[in-house]
Amino acid sequence: MGKSIRLKREKRLRSIRREMVEPIYDKKDAAKLAIQEVVLAAPKLLLNTLAKDNDASFAVMEVETADDDNQSSEFLKPIRKKLRRRLRLLSTAREKTE
Repeated sequence: MGKSIRLKREKRLRSIRREMVEPIYDKKDAAKLAIQEVVLAAPKLLLNTLAKDNDASFAVMEVETADDDNQSSEFLKPIRKKLRRRLRLLSTAREKTE
């Protein structure tokens, strides 16, 4: 008998805790919705696309990054023993030519 009374009390306390916590979540949800409404109602910001198009250095950078895309992917690969040897051979060959 003692066990069933204790379980009922724990169950009742759990339900009370749930009731206490629910308003907190309701407040959070209401705050999220309010923020979303404000953000959606706000005027959209203009990007500086005109300044980027006029900037010659930006165009040069775009060309350089397009050329470097293939090279940059090589640097992301892990270096293994064979690749290390190749790099050493390449660096020594470059030093000899210079």
